[in-house]
Amino acid sequence: MGGLLDKANATKETDEAASPEPVKAEVADDLSFSYVNDGSSGAPDKATQISLAGWVIILLGAILSLQGGAWGFAVVAVVLVLGIGAIVQADRIRGSISKPKLYLTVAVALMVATGPYILVMVFPSNANIAVTDVEIDEVNDELDFAIRGSFSSVDVEISSSGEVLWTGSAEMTSDIKRFNVPINDFFDGNTEDYDGTVLKTYMLKATSSNGNEVELEINSRHLTRQAQNAGVQFTTYVSTNTGTQQGGGSSTIEGLRLQAFVGLFANGEKPMDDGTHSYAQSTNMRGFVGQQTYTLSITSPDGKQYSHPVVTMDGDVAKWTSDYSGAKSSPVFGFLPLSGTAVDGDGFEYVEKDEFFDGDGCYDFTITVTNVNLGADHSDTFTVVNSWEINWDSSDEDTRKSNPAC
Repeated sequence: MGGLLDKANATKETDEAASPEPVKAEVADDLSFSYVNDGSSGAPDKATQISLAGWVIILLGAILSLQGGAWGFAVVAVVLVLGIGAIVQADRIRGSISKPKLYLTVAVALMVATGPYILVMVFPSNANIAVTDVEIDEVNDELDFAIRGSFSSVDVEISSSGEVLWTGSAEMTSDIKRFNVPINDFFDGNTEDYDGTVLKTYMLKATSSNGNEVELEINSRHLTRQAQNAGVQFTTYVSTNTGTQQGGGSSTIEGLRLQAFVGLFANGEKPMDDGTHSYAQSTNMRGFVGQQTYTLSITSPDGKQYSHPVVTMDGDVAKWTSDYSGAKSSPVFGFLPLSGTAVDGDGFEYVEKDEFFDGDGCYDFTITVTNVNLGADHSDTFTVVNSWEINWDSSDEDTRKSNPAC
C-alpha cells in the first residue's frame, strides 16, 4: 500500500516539473502601425485605367464608323490610333509588353473600330438616306421636300415614265437639306383622271455622296393640277312685292346668281335645262387643286355682254374682286358661287338684269380658263360655252321661268 502511494507521488512531481512556465507578453511603449496598398482594395491602378480608356476610344471609333461617309475614314483612323496607343502605354506601365498579346489586341481593335465602316462602304443600303416632308407650296407653286441622312452631299432627280424631268444637287447641312422645286420646271401632265384613275406617276430619286439611293413615288393627288374642263350654272333671282290689297302682290325678275366650276370631269357632262349642269349632280365629284385664272361672260343674241371679274385659283382657294363688295375669296369644292353687281335679300350677290339682258333668245355663258405655272407645254388656255334660253320678255309666266339648254 505504501509503495503505491510513493509511486503516485513520484508521478505527480514529474508532471509538475514538465509543465512550462506561463509567458507574459511585453507591450511596447510606442504603439505604431504601417499599411501597404497592394492594389487589392478594388480601385483600378493607373495602367488599368489607361487600358480601359483605350477601349472606350476604340468603341467610339466603331460608333463613328456607323455614321458612314460623313465622318470619313480619316476620323475613324485617328480614333483607332489613339485607342491602340493607350492600350500599348498601359502595358509599358506594367513593365512588360507581350508581343502575341499586343498583336491580338491590335487585331481586335481594328475589327471593332473599322468593321462597321467597311460594311457600310462595301454593302451600302438606303437605311441612312430618306425623303421626307413632301408637299406642295401653293403660295410659291413649288414641290417641297427634305433629304435626311449622314453624308456630305446629295443628287436628286424627278422623273416620269423613265424620263428625267428635273435634276439638282446640294451640300448637306446638319444631316438635312430642303429642296423647293418650281412645279413648272418638271410638270409633264396630270397624274390622275377625273375619277381618280392613275394616269402616270412621278418618281423622286436621291443619291447620297456615299453611294446610297432612295426612291419615292410622289402622291398622285399632289400633281393633278392641270384643269381641262369647266362649267357654269345659274339661278334666277326674283323679288316679290306684297300689295296692300287682295291680289295686289307682284314678282319681278331682277337678275341671275352665277356659279362656275373649273377642274376635271368626264366627257359628256353638259348644261341641262333650268340653268343647271350635269356635273353638279354627279356622285363622283372631287375637289380640284391647282393654279388657274378664269373669266366668265354672259352674251345676249345681239352681243350685249357682262363680264365677271377675273377669278384666280390658288390651290383650293379662289380670289377675285367683286364689282359690288370688293375683295372676295372662297374655298373651292364643286361649283363656286360668284359675285355680281347687287345683293339680294338673303345676302347673295347677283348680276342685275340690265347688265346683260337684251331681249329673249339663246344666251351664251362663256368661261375661259388659263392654267398657269405648269411649264410651257401645259400652261394652256381653253374656252367652254354653255348656253340657255332666257325669255324674260315673254307674256307667258311658265316661259319666263323656264330656261332650257340651247
